[in-house]
Amino acid sequence: MSGDIDPYTNLIRCVERTALAMRHALFLTMLTLFYLGHLRGNHTDAIVIASIVLAHSVFAHWVLWTGRYRLFMSHFNFLLYMAEITVIVAFSGAGDSPGFVLYIIFLIGFSAYQRGFRTILLAALLCSAAYAAVLAAEWRLVGPSRPLGELAFKQLTILASGWLVATLSRRLREAEYESFSQAQHLAASEATLRMILDHAADPILVLDENEFVLDANDTACAFFGLPRSKVLGQRVRSFLFDDGTLPQKLAAMRRRGHFRGEMLMMGADGEERSVDVMVRSFMREDRQYYVALGHDITPQKDLQEAARQAHLRLERLNRELRQVNELRTTFMARISQTLRSPLSAVLGYIEMLLQDELGGLTRDQRKALQTCRRGTLRAFRIIDDALTLRSEDMLPGSSEKTAQLDNDTRPPEVDATDDAAPAPSPSSD
Repeated sequence: MSGDIDPYTNLIRCVERTALAMRHALFLTMLTLFYLGHLRGNHTDAIVIASIVLAHSVFAHWVLWTGRYRLFMSHFNFLLYMAEITVIVAFSGAGDSPGFVLYIIFLIGFSAYQRGFRTILLAALLCSAAYAAVLAAEWRLVGPSRPLGELAFKQLTILASGWLVATLSRRLREAEYESFSQAQHLAASEATLRMILDHAADPILVLDENEFVLDANDTACAFFGLPRSKVLGQRVRSFLFDDGTLPQKLAAMRRRGHFRGEMLMMGADGEERSVDVMVRSFMREDRQYYVALGHDITPQKDLQEAARQAHLRLERLNRELRQVNELRTTFMARISQTLRSPLSAVLGYIEMLLQDELGGLTRDQRKALQTCRRGTLRAFRIIDDALTLRSEDMLPGSSEKTAQLDNDTRPPEVDATDDAAPAPSPSSD
């Protein structure tokens, strides 16, 4: 029930409950002392005091029962207190009554209702005036019961108590206002800090000296895939992958007060993520705390791994390409050698025939042999062109080998003028 009302109203309710209990205790005490003869008066006085006390108590019970606590702060309740105290003082001995202390107690309790300096002084003046009225009535009816100096001292006591209560109340109000302002500034600072933390792009954790999570921003909760209530109170070890070096890293963090390095963090789904973690310590109330800031570098690590795998595949392809080129070089060299050897032999015999080393030739035979020689030379040129194109496409380092193979299989140089040599005369045939 007390959580449904504001703190000021709750304070007033507590004061009224305390006053109600004190009123009952005081009434029973005075009634006992009256019947024992320690207080001056008669049964009429006791009945009047009991009536006003019971009336006020019934009013207080009714307000507490119905929850109309604003009536406690009304002028009616103030006047009811004044009337009750004045009746008790008047019918319990007036100047001889120790009940004048109730005025002082009332002023102390009244400071819970009003914190104004002037308001409390005005209440003190009213209490002093009510007590003066009681003394004046007694003086007129039966004469003064106490010396005037003593009665004046009681009046001054009430006024001095009112001034002291008013001064303390003003100081208390100023302290409360300053405390309230500081609380508002602190709340605003905490709200600003919370907003900054929750809008940070990276996960942020606050740890105690035993590595328990005391606070986490929204990004950290989303990173771990857990609500804040599940993250708070957990040891940070439960979110880290232990590769065997985790205890040493955490021990170094506690010893040095800071840490910077790469760690593997795990979420609720068990997925591992590479995180660049930076930890800094701070002291608060003689205790050490840590703030851990993590930056997810999983995309960069995945990109680096993809680049490494691509580099390995490229190297493998280059090795395969070199092997293919070497095989092609060997194949082309063998084909070239295989073709050049019989063609060189054919070309040699054609030259021998054209030079009449094997006997004379007719004109038609010579023309036919010359045609064969041109075709053979053309075949050599085609082979040379193919080897030239192959050398241009090969990797560096294979051109020297190809050139050596070309020199080894190149046919002997043939003078082109042999094609135009005059054919032997028919008489020589």
